[in-house]
Amino acid sequence: MITAIGRNVQRDLWQGLLSTVVIGTGTTAENEADTALQTQVASKVASLETRSTGEVVASGRLGSGDVNGSLLAEVGVKTAGGSLLSRKTFLQLEKNETIEVEFEILYRVRNP
Repeated sequence: MITAIGRNVQRDLWQGLLSTVVIGTGTTAENEADTALQTQVASKVASLETRSTGEVVASGRLGSGDVNGSLLAEVGVKTAGGSLLSRKTFLQLEKNETIEVEFEILYRVRNP
């Protein structure tokens, strides 16, 4: 069992790695061998927030002027060195000037 202190230490290590939220239009399902988004169209500096024990959230916001006309379908988080740490696909969202989108990616260290 990982103690609460241990989960928070691991959370803090994750927080030190999370740098950039990347957004794309690729629709191929995510795979553990992914090293990049299928089709990246935007990147935002990750805003980081610690939540409860062992949790950190990386978020990135697309404003009304960002990537309009794109069919958004994937999101990920990269390190400062550009390594992709996570990737997730979702139902396509057509981005236009009337839509602002905030992506939140939760990293959680917990006991099984």
